[in-house]
Amino acid sequence: MKLAICDNEKIDLLHIKKLVQEYCKKNDYFFEIYTYQDYKKLIENLDDFNYIILDVLLNDLTGIQLAKEIHNMNRDIKIIFCSTNPEYSIEAFEVDAFRYLVKPIEKLKLFEYLDEIRKYENDSQITLMDYQRKKCSVNVLDICYIDMNGRLSNVHLKNKFTITVRKPMKDWILLLSKYNFHLTHKGVLVNLKYVSTIEKEIVILKNGDSVYLSRKYRKEFEEKYMNMLSDML
Repeated sequence: MKLAICDNEKIDLLHIKKLVQEYCKKNDYFFEIYTYQDYKKLIENLDDFNYIILDVLLNDLTGIQLAKEIHNMNRDIKIIFCSTNPEYSIEAFEVDAFRYLVKPIEKLKLFEYLDEIRKYENDSQITLMDYQRKKCSVNVLDICYIDMNGRLSNVHLKNKFTITVRKPMKDWILLLSKYNFHLTHKGVLVNLKYVSTIEKEIVILKNGDSVYLSRKYRKEFEEKYMNMLSDML
């Protein structure tokens, strides 16, 4: 799990990092932690992160403004805001804040929110057994698309890694329907959040892959995609 901490105050930045490390040690859990005083560096590496602990008061903009930019690029990143000023909390939740912390940060409150992160991630984890009968754990939010090859299904992840399993498409549709996965073809199921461009007969994905979009599924797929974009605004 990759966690970024962005705060232009170095003392606060290191304090939050120390608390997260303490939480990991106490709970036998692992966060891959990255720290940024410059939010522009954070933006350059945005695709790497699942969660961000973000200061509200940055140098030349607010964390609220930055969150809007982040969610335009990746809606699935969860943001925990922190600030000395609780008055920003209403604005924070208007941009879909995961949680809001008031400085000085209370350790128990931060730990409570990290517990929620773990629960959220556990709920979206699935265990797959590949065709060689090896088990692996996958977060469904990291799946770009799934395509069928006979009785085998190829699960394509955002890191370009592919897992091949014996699972029919109907089972995938049932499992992933609540996560915004939709068919582009009877044998191709796409995660809408990874769609970059929809062309006449092709859907181009953010990982660089492209999949066939059939005439039968085109209208519904476009509608689902546009609905998702509307929900993000």
